[in-house]
Amino acid sequence: MWGQCRGQFVLLPFLTHFCCTDDVFACFATPAVTWRLLSVEPDDHLTIAQSIKKEFDNPDNADLRFQVDGKYIYVHKVLLKIRCEHFHSVLNNGTEEIIEINEFSYPVYRAFLEYLYTDSISLPPEHAIGLLDLASFYRDNRLKKLCQQTIKQGISEENAIALLSTAVKYEAKELEEFCFRFCINHLTVVTQSPGFAEMDHGLMKIFISKASRAGAFKN
Repeated sequence: MWGQCRGQFVLLPFLTHFCCTDDVFACFATPAVTWRLLSVEPDDHLTIAQSIKKEFDNPDNADLRFQVDGKYIYVHKVLLKIRCEHFHSVLNNGTEEIIEINEFSYPVYRAFLEYLYTDSISLPPEHAIGLLDLASFYRDNRLKKLCQQTIKQGISEENAIALLSTAVKYEAKELEEFCFRFCINHLTVVTQSPGFAEMDHGLMKIFISKASRAGAFKN
């Protein structure tokens, strides 16, 4: 968001935790407004997006199952091919009815498939880390951004070092800088956490050097 926000003028676009512009205008405009016409549909009407979302993991019409950790996830080949370049190649001429996944956990892979149906994710930070790994594997930049937003919202003094290490591992520079700044602002508690004691030695040296340049150690 940018512009006149609660009486303050924001010159440059500022990242919020909102997922749609309707919420931004409702919460930050003065007075609160909507920026587009709203319509009321009958209760029994479903939009295209709502209909597609409803069909996720529905065995009635599915033509493909993913088996992850001994559990099934029911999907539709045509939607996967439309939404994901990886599946467009893998499923193009395939006749598979079951695909077994061993590289990722059930919560992570189910969240990924649900994202293809809904264009959104709903995961705790610890699973969002695994989903970030998957997003990197499938080269889905939008999914990577959603994972980074989820991780930012769920960062704490206890998991900050683990999230920083993950950001470095997957070369998520914006997330890395965010986690680093959080660690600097909560340096005393973070350095006393179990995650800091278990931190990779190479990364620890980089962290201490960078923290020193940022003025974290005054004496």
